[in-house]
Amino acid sequence: MTCKEVDQLLSEGRPPAELKALPGVLQHLDKCVRCRRILQWMLSPSPEPDMRASLGERVQAITHTDLKKVKPLPPLGVAALGAVAVTALVAALHALTMGIDGWTRLSAAQAGLIGGLALAVVLSAAASLIASIRPGSPQWAPPVIPLALLVLGFPILAAVLFPFAEWSHLLEHGIDCLAAGLMVAAITAGMTWLVARRGYSTDWSRSGALIGVIGGAAAVVALQISCSAHEAGHLIVWHGLAAVIAISGGYLVGRRMNS
Repeated sequence: MTCKEVDQLLSEGRPPAELKALPGVLQHLDKCVRCRRILQWMLSPSPEPDMRASLGERVQAITHTDLKKVKPLPPLGVAALGAVAVTALVAALHALTMGIDGWTRLSAAQAGLIGGLALAVVLSAAASLIASIRPGSPQWAPPVIPLALLVLGFPILAAVLFPFAEWSHLLEHGIDCLAAGLMVAAITAGMTWLVARRGYSTDWSRSGALIGVIGGAAAVVALQISCSAHEAGHLIVWHGLAAVIAISGGYLVGRRMNS
């Protein structure tokens, strides 16, 4: 029996008294101070509230009614790999429908650097998101890291790797790219939300923005694969705008959930 297994049994709603009687748990408690303290705290009587008995009974009844079993969140490594898999899957589906003209025109250096940036964004955003919906867990990647990598890193990389053309060409295919990018971001963010909703966020504005970052990274990757307009101004304005709108949308939805 391990601490993780004890936590799993508690999350499934096993009564602490029943759990403490299991042989495997007893052996674990002899060695683990942390789990022993948790069970002692759960078995200790609650302090008497300073309120009328009738009100206390109503509060207790409401609390017990609202308690529900929850599905434990995946470990950090699994969640990060899952975020990468979702991003790759949505980008691949986009490529099947929109083509790979952009991919065929990328050099090895361009593909490697943009792919590496997207991977860093998704991994750091997934780590930060898991920490934001699992109270008390360590914060391996502050939210500002994936946000800065996508919002600032991508435009800088686009300016370095691709040439600037005349501004008169900026509007060509721009709306089409923006619409496609927002669709990719929305699908990716929706799939990410299905996992995030299993946790408990103390600040959905932050969690929503991180979900938007993952969606925005998927949009950048998908557009880079399908879009043949490899011109820095187009990439910064239209591809970057899709990512910014995805982040802003996630933040606003999360802020509404907080209210």
